[in-house]
Amino acid sequence: MNHRILVFASISIVAVVILLIYWYLPDQSEQNLTFDALNGLLREDLSKQNVAMSSPVRLQSQEAIAKYCSLFSDERQQSLVKYCTSTELKDAKGKFLGNIHMVGSGEMPQVVMTLIQTDPLMSELDTVKTVFHTVIDDVVCKCWEDIRPSGMSSPNDWIDGLKQFHQSDTQPHSRSTQLKLGQKTIQLELTTNNDGYLWQLFIYS
Repeated sequence: MNHRILVFASISIVAVVILLIYWYLPDQSEQNLTFDALNGLLREDLSKQNVAMSSPVRLQSQEAIAKYCSLFSDERQQSLVKYCTSTELKDAKGKFLGNIHMVGSGEMPQVVMTLIQTDPLMSELDTVKTVFHTVIDDVVCKCWEDIRPSGMSSPNDWIDGLKQFHQSDTQPHSRSTQLKLGQKTIQLELTTNNDGYLWQLFIYS
């Protein structure tokens, strides 16, 4: 399978706990889309922002999931993954940006992970903001400006805050506080790696 997938740090214990809790809760969010519908919506909306999203690679067999979608270090957590889709993101010049992974146990994705690699200067930060804002709008709701979680006027404030925190610390990995938006939980993580910085947006249903 010729599908490029970013390698990223294992999800933290906190994220594992959140996932296991929310996995069994009914989906009461504003968005209630199937894998195909959500991938299609994201592809359409990201294209309007000059970000190309590939058609999803669908992984359903245990062999394929174990090889290409083994995203969780906890065996019990990973065993809950019965279906996974993965897509590539590229900029207007065709440069690879990252991936969007969706995993779940049924027709609806229960975790959506968006990963974008930036250079050491974070030259692609505007793209990170554009992609993350679009993903939040489509996966959760177009409601950030109304709810203003933690008093932040937009996802850009959230991203800038984590950037400032991460660059003022010496740790290679930072994570934001968890925010409740609509009926979903969202969290940002930022990791320093050999190529610069890996931005990670997690959305839990």
